[in-house]
Amino acid sequence: MKRMIIVGGGALGNQALSQLLVDYAFGKEWLIGGFLDTRGPDAVTYSPDFPWLGSPLDFVPDENHIFTAAVGDTALREQLVTPLVEKGAEFVSIRTRCQLGYYNDIGPSFLGFDVSTGLNTRIGAYSYIDQGSMIGHDCTIGDFVHIGQRCIIAGYVTIGRGAVVHSGAMIARGCMIGDNAVVGMGAVVFGNVPANTTVIGNPARKFDFK
Repeated sequence: MKRMIIVGGGALGNQALSQLLVDYAFGKEWLIGGFLDTRGPDAVTYSPDFPWLGSPLDFVPDENHIFTAAVGDTALREQLVTPLVEKGAEFVSIRTRCQLGYYNDIGPSFLGFDVSTGLNTRIGAYSYIDQGSMIGHDCTIGDFVHIGQRCIIAGYVTIGRGAVVHSGAMIARGCMIGDNAVVGMGAVVFGNVPANTTVIGNPARKFDFK
């Protein structure tokens, strides 16, 4: 039986662990091996039952390991996942208690409790979609995306690589969220959001950090 290793030992990693422990497949597929985190063993609060196994930058995966990524910072997530993938690490899709539409294409990403999707939606690799979020039909979610709790994403929405949609945000039909863009908590988006742009509010407007 392969051991599941969680990349990220912080709050999101612990949330991922708690979900895996009550997954219908636990004991069949999810034998938890432990955590990888660059901050050392003190970053992992569930030790010794689920110990720190080292840094993801140095860890050498083998055929007895499978992986999932639970790091909230999307840029950091990519930095930590990429070396493992280059060494042949097998990342898997987690879909606990989800309602998924037909003709979906879902990569090795983490879907939290009660996430739902419509017809013909694509979710890329190494993304994290938190519990209770609703994704409409014909959406495309890129790699390394983070979507917070209870977001509502209407049909035909595209979310680019590395983008972050914070909890409670709502994105209207047909909008495009660019690479590395940030949608603030509770924002209501009616138009496209350019790459590397942060929007907040209702209706969502560009926000400049000063």
